[in-house]
Amino acid sequence: MTDDGSNGHKGFVTSALEELLNSGKEYDHVIAIGPLVMMRAVVNITKPRNIPTVISMNPIMIDGTGMCGCCRVTVGGEMKFACVDGPDFDGFLIDWDEAIARGRMYRKEEAQSLECKACNLQNVELQAKRGGN
Repeated sequence: MTDDGSNGHKGFVTSALEELLNSGKEYDHVIAIGPLVMMRAVVNITKPRNIPTVISMNPIMIDGTGMCGCCRVTVGGEMKFACVDGPDFDGFLIDWDEAIARGRMYRKEEAQSLECKACNLQNVELQAKRGGN
Protein backbone atom coordinates (compact mmCIF):
# COMPACT_ATOMS: atom_id res chain seq x y z
CA MET A 1 0.00 0.00 0.00
CA THR A 2 1.29 3.43 -0.93
CA ASP A 3 -0.17 6.93 -0.69
CA ASP A 4 -0.20 7.25 -4.49
CA GLY A 5 -0.94 3.66 -5.47
CA SER A 6 2.45 3.14 -7.11
CA ASN A 7 2.84 -0.12 -5.18
CA GLY A 8 -0.21 -2.14 -4.24
CA HIS A 9 -3.36 -0.38 -3.11
CA LYS A 10 -3.68 3.39 -3.03
CA GLY A 11 -4.31 4.83 0.41
CA PHE A 12 -2.92 5.28 3.86
CA VAL A 13 -1.70 2.48 6.07
CA THR A 14 -4.06 3.70 8.77
CA SER A 15 -7.06 3.01 6.53
CA ALA A 16 -5.88 -0.55 5.95
CA LEU A 17 -5.25 -0.99 9.67
CA GLU A 18 -8.75 0.24 10.52
CA GLU A 19 -10.21 -2.21 7.96
CA LEU A 20 -8.27 -5.11 9.45
CA LEU A 21 -9.19 -4.24 13.02
CA ASN A 22 -12.87 -3.80 12.10
CA SER A 23 -12.99 -7.08 10.14
CA GLY A 24 -13.89 -9.15 13.18
CA LYS A 25 -10.51 -10.86 13.39
CA GLU A 26 -8.53 -10.51 16.59
CA TYR A 27 -5.02 -9.11 16.55
CA ASP A 28 -2.67 -9.45 19.50
CA HIS A 29 -0.07 -6.89 18.41
CA VAL A 30 0.87 -4.41 15.70
CA ILE A 31 4.34 -3.50 14.44
CA ALA A 32 4.91 -0.21 12.62
CA ILE A 33 7.89 1.32 10.87
CA GLY A 34 7.84 4.40 8.69
CA PRO A 35 7.43 8.14 9.04
CA LEU A 36 6.89 9.36 12.60
CA VAL A 37 3.51 10.92 11.79
CA MET A 38 2.29 7.62 10.33
CA MET A 39 3.51 5.62 13.32
CA ARG A 40 1.82 8.03 15.73
CA ALA A 41 -1.41 7.65 13.72
CA VAL A 42 -1.10 3.85 14.03
CA VAL A 43 -0.73 4.19 17.81
CA ASN A 44 -3.77 6.48 17.89
CA ILE A 45 -5.74 3.60 16.36
CA THR A 46 -4.32 0.74 18.43
CA LYS A 47 -4.11 2.38 21.85
CA PRO A 48 -7.89 2.75 22.40
CA ARG A 49 -8.22 -0.94 21.46
CA ASN A 50 -5.37 -1.84 23.84
CA ILE A 51 -3.46 -3.68 21.10
CA PRO A 52 0.26 -3.64 22.00
CA THR A 53 2.12 -1.72 19.32
CA VAL A 54 5.84 -1.93 18.65
CA ILE A 55 7.30 1.07 16.90
CA SER A 56 10.65 0.95 15.13
CA MET A 57 12.10 4.42 15.53
CA ASN A 58 14.33 5.72 12.77
CA PRO A 59 16.00 8.89 14.04
CA ILE A 60 19.34 10.17 12.85
CA MET A 61 22.06 7.90 14.25
CA ILE A 62 25.67 9.01 14.03
CA ASP A 63 27.89 6.92 16.26
CA GLY A 64 25.77 3.90 17.22
CA THR A 65 26.86 4.13 20.85
CA GLY A 66 24.48 6.74 22.28
CA MET A 67 27.38 9.13 22.93
CA CYS A 68 26.26 11.77 20.41
CA GLY A 69 22.65 11.82 21.62
CA CYS A 70 21.20 12.39 18.14
CA CYS A 71 18.92 9.37 18.41
CA ARG A 72 17.50 10.08 21.83
CA VAL A 73 13.82 9.50 22.35
CA THR A 74 11.70 9.78 25.49
CA VAL A 75 9.93 6.50 26.23
CA GLY A 76 7.80 6.15 29.34
CA GLY A 77 9.27 9.37 30.71
CA GLU A 78 12.84 8.07 30.40
CA MET A 79 15.48 9.12 27.90
CA LYS A 80 16.45 6.25 25.61
CA PHE A 81 18.84 6.03 22.68
CA ALA A 82 17.42 4.32 19.61
CA CYS A 83 20.88 3.13 18.55
CA VAL A 84 21.53 1.16 21.75
CA ASP A 85 18.18 0.80 23.55
CA GLY A 86 16.10 0.28 20.42
CA PRO A 87 15.21 0.98 17.75
CA ASP A 88 12.00 -0.85 18.76
CA PHE A 89 9.89 0.63 21.54
CA ASP A 90 6.38 0.41 22.99
CA GLY A 91 4.44 2.89 20.87
CA PHE A 92 2.13 3.75 23.76
CA LEU A 93 5.08 5.10 25.77
CA ILE A 94 6.82 7.26 23.15
CA ASP A 95 6.67 11.03 23.61
CA TRP A 96 5.42 11.65 20.08
CA ASP A 97 5.45 15.46 20.21
CA GLU A 98 9.11 15.44 21.20
CA ALA A 99 10.06 12.74 18.68
CA ILE A 100 8.39 14.61 15.83
CA ALA A 101 9.98 17.92 16.88
CA ARG A 102 13.41 16.25 17.01
CA GLY A 103 12.77 14.69 13.61
CA ARG A 104 12.34 18.15 12.14
CA MET A 105 15.52 19.60 13.67
CA TYR A 106 17.80 18.83 10.74
CA ARG A 107 15.46 19.43 7.80
CA LYS A 108 17.65 22.21 6.39
CA GLU A 109 20.80 20.08 6.56
CA GLU A 110 19.00 17.05 5.12
CA ALA A 111 17.73 19.13 2.19
CA GLN A 112 21.23 20.46 1.55
CA SER A 113 22.67 16.95 1.66
CA LEU A 114 20.01 15.65 -0.71
CA GLU A 115 20.67 18.52 -3.11
CA CYS A 116 24.41 17.80 -2.98
CA LYS A 117 23.80 14.09 -3.66
CA ALA A 118 21.56 14.97 -6.62
CA CYS A 119 24.29 17.25 -8.04
CA ASN A 120 26.90 14.52 -7.60
CA LEU A 121 24.64 11.98 -9.29
CA GLN A 122 24.04 14.34 -12.22
CA ASN A 123 27.80 14.86 -12.58
CA VAL A 124 28.42 11.10 -12.57
CA GLU A 125 25.72 10.60 -15.20
CA LEU A 126 27.19 13.36 -17.39
CA GLN A 127 30.66 11.86 -17.12
CA ALA A 128 29.30 8.43 -18.03
CA LYS A 129 27.56 9.86 -21.10
CA ARG A 130 30.78 11.55 -22.16
CA GLY A 131 32.73 8.33 -21.63
CA GLY A 132 34.76 9.85 -18.81
CA ASN A 133 35.82 8.35 -15.52
